[in-house]
Amino acid sequence: MSEKSTEWIDLRRIADELELKIHLASMDAHDRWKALQPRLDKLEKTVAQARTRASKVVTEEVSALRKALCELRDDVARDAK
Repeated sequence: MSEKSTEWIDLRRIADELELKIHLASMDAHDRWKALQPRLDKLEKTVAQARTRASKVVTEEVSALRKALCELRDDVARDAK
């Protein structure tokens, strides 16, 4: 019986150590997440702002190109007469 008790005590010690390591690892992961989350939030805002700016630039460029193409079309049509 004492042999089983010694094995059980050893097994319980290993399990307790593992539980503590998992808890500490979880705390470490939580701390790392807390440090990374603001960076993620900042990047998300930066991407949204860039998307808005890019959309504006594309809209302006499409409008300018449409105008230039229409002018060229009209000039070609006029020269063809």
